[in-house]
Amino acid sequence: MAFQKLPLVINESKAFTIQELINNPILWPLALMLEVLIYSSYGILINLGSADGRATFESASLILVIEMVKLILSIAMLWQEVSHTGLPRFRLKDIVPFSVPALCYCFNNNISVYMQAEMDPATFQVLCNLKIASTALLYRIIIGRKLNNRQWLSLVLLSLAGGINGYQGLTDQTRSLKEIHVTGTGLIMTVLYCSTSGFAGVYTEYILKKDSKVSLSLQNCYLYTFGIVLNFFAWIVQSDGKENIFHGYSVYAWAAIFAQALNGLMMSLIMKYSSNIVRLFIISSAIPVATLLSMLIFHLQPDISFFLVTVLVMLAVFLYNHSR
Repeated sequence: MAFQKLPLVINESKAFTIQELINNPILWPLALMLEVLIYSSYGILINLGSADGRATFESASLILVIEMVKLILSIAMLWQEVSHTGLPRFRLKDIVPFSVPALCYCFNNNISVYMQAEMDPATFQVLCNLKIASTALLYRIIIGRKLNNRQWLSLVLLSLAGGINGYQGLTDQTRSLKEIHVTGTGLIMTVLYCSTSGFAGVYTEYILKKDSKVSLSLQNCYLYTFGIVLNFFAWIVQSDGKENIFHGYSVYAWAAIFAQALNGLMMSLIMKYSSNIVRLFIISSAIPVATLLSMLIFHLQPDISFFLVTVLVMLAVFLYNHSR
């Protein structure tokens, strides 16, 4: 059974300045372009900080620190609101729902680090665009949003793109960052990652928009608090509690931490005041950006099939976003 239909944009007096930002024809596109660059940089930074294709730190440690940074930034923004409006009202029914996406994000954030060792950064960006298919299908199931023929065609193109890229990667045993590659384990991880991501995105948008009177900063505090608790236990399991939480960190790891923290805050803003469709556009736009960065930094040598996959994905995104 579908949840109640929610508006794409929440109108509330407290969010007026945010609405102005979103409706600004210059500032909002610039903000989205910056978000595309931030999103694209994650795989690059993780690979730059790896040794022999493996991360030098525990994935749960990295994600735990990211959640901490996001919570600190959210508290800082909430504090500014509290100084003008007073302390918010804490209700259990507003807090508990955020445990579900927190669990999903905990799983995805940790598996995404391991995925970097199973494929090159550009392939990671391409395959992760299967989030579009899972998100669209779950929109239909959970929120009840119907898909038209063009949108279904875009999903078929995405599946075809993923299949071509996966087959090409499996036939190439190279594991260099200069070559396009993906392992069988990487494909399985991708399916799990994209399915969980689709559900988490749709459900997060639903609970963020469900109560327009609850500020985004407070909702982020709920989400990231659950994230810290879950990732703390994940880190304890991975490290057996024997290693320093910052063990193996490099300047690239810290860069990835702050990039992901900003990415998380921006994605929350997009899902509360815009929609998952904008979020998917950012994810898809990261393909050419990640490919260009990989070519410049790792001297990546894309083949014809990869360009075909990129064209198919971008065509799918165009059809999906111009089918209303």
